[in-house]
Amino acid sequence: MFWPRSVPACGGGATASAKVTLDAEAARLLGLPAVPVTLPEATVRARFHPVDWTEINGIVNLALAEGTLAEARLRIVDERGTVLRTVRSRTRPIVRGEHFELIGTLEEVPTPAPGTAAATPVTGDWRRNREAFLLDAGRALAEAQSSAEVLRVAAGLSMPGFTPDGLAVFGVEGNRITVIGHQGYGEDDEGPFFDMSVDTDYPAAEAVRTGRAVYLPTPEDYRRRFPTAWSLSQPLGRRSWAFLPLIVAGRTIGAWLAAFAEPVSFTPDERSVLTTIARMFAQALSRASLHDTERELADGLQRAMLPDRRPEVPGLTIAARHVPTGGGLQVGGDWYDVIPLPSGRTALVIGDVQGHDVRAAGLMGQLRIALRAYATEGHHPDAVLSRASRVLREPDGHRRPGPGRQRPVHRSDDDNADPRFATCLYIEVDPATGTLDVTRAGHPDPAIARGDGRVTLRPTAGELPLGSSPTPTTPRRGSPSNPTRRCWSARTA
Repeated sequence: MFWPRSVPACGGGATASAKVTLDAEAARLLGLPAVPVTLPEATVRARFHPVDWTEINGIVNLALAEGTLAEARLRIVDERGTVLRTVRSRTRPIVRGEHFELIGTLEEVPTPAPGTAAATPVTGDWRRNREAFLLDAGRALAEAQSSAEVLRVAAGLSMPGFTPDGLAVFGVEGNRITVIGHQGYGEDDEGPFFDMSVDTDYPAAEAVRTGRAVYLPTPEDYRRRFPTAWSLSQPLGRRSWAFLPLIVAGRTIGAWLAAFAEPVSFTPDERSVLTTIARMFAQALSRASLHDTERELADGLQRAMLPDRRPEVPGLTIAARHVPTGGGLQVGGDWYDVIPLPSGRTALVIGDVQGHDVRAAGLMGQLRIALRAYATEGHHPDAVLSRASRVLREPDGHRRPGPGRQRPVHRSDDDNADPRFATCLYIEVDPATGTLDVTRAGHPDPAIARGDGRVTLRPTAGELPLGSSPTPTTPRRGSPSNPTRRCWSARTA
């Protein structure tokens, strides 16, 4: 049987120009006169059961991707749709430019004896279980947010009828292949292949090099094709192995090993399930890897904008912890700072710019620099926040910078279209007297933790967030050692 097909249409319907050449026996099996003949594809397609035709297209696509034979059982029907016989098709797709040719054979499957069950085509319960499994697997992999979660999902997959008892995921970096996750294997199992060159004589390395799956249905197949690796795999007692490349956008990012304690013949249906899982797995792993990289970048950016060290202040023990929120880039406008002042005091600052995005992080960096500059100039706490508020509120050209005055932060048209505000709590500490000058702009009240474990909030008058009001904030003075003291004094800029 000779059957030219178009590569783009390999999963679709018949084309007007496609022709199929049959010898006499193949024509007879299709219910046609037993003579050699060349027919339109649509005519030949009409001789196959429509359900089986849908399946054979998927099997041919799989064989085309793997460079293997396309094998399937197909029901032949007459003009009225009555099943005449079942045939076994064995064809090999050969790519020629933008088309491929199917060259192979048809063989009649004997009719089962009365009282015995016929081997069914790829329909029925197994097919429904397969589809349900793929839906569940796709949903679980889509919800995985990190590489570790993707690996956990892969380890928990229970495939219909042939669940592997050993899994390993190999990642590619340069010319090296390393195991990035495994289940059912110990650290000493196949140890030399946990980190290897892509040129190693090992099934996973071949899958990465060629971009094609390696199926080893029996130990004899493994020993014959990979004698070096077999000496290490043999003691583990597995009976069948599948090594599938993980490919994303035409780039091989790794390989997936599924090892089975019971023999698996890797029928076209089983290979189809494994290939589909490998594709979903590769997409999920690539997406999670990108998410991990973005999170690391965001964490690094956030850390770079926070104090790299806290100064030693006699009479004070300073501790800080920064935990980013979940979702998005996990980078935003929250910050803290510890500023030594010319007066010998120390300023403690905590604040948050509106939003959780790169713009919020950029404004946070600018605002932190401005606050530090105003504080080290020796301004009162209320004046520090009042001047910092103008950094967010005034675009370029609205106010000329004078001596000792911070130049407004440059703004683009997008910045003016997306104004932001920031909350801030500024505390000036005098360790010698134990007094605090507290200034608050839209931020929550400060909390006081006692030695007995009690935590109380200290109500502090304040103003609107920075960037939203020209009114200077109002500082309050108090003593943490004497919480009943009320020596508040109002100040203005």
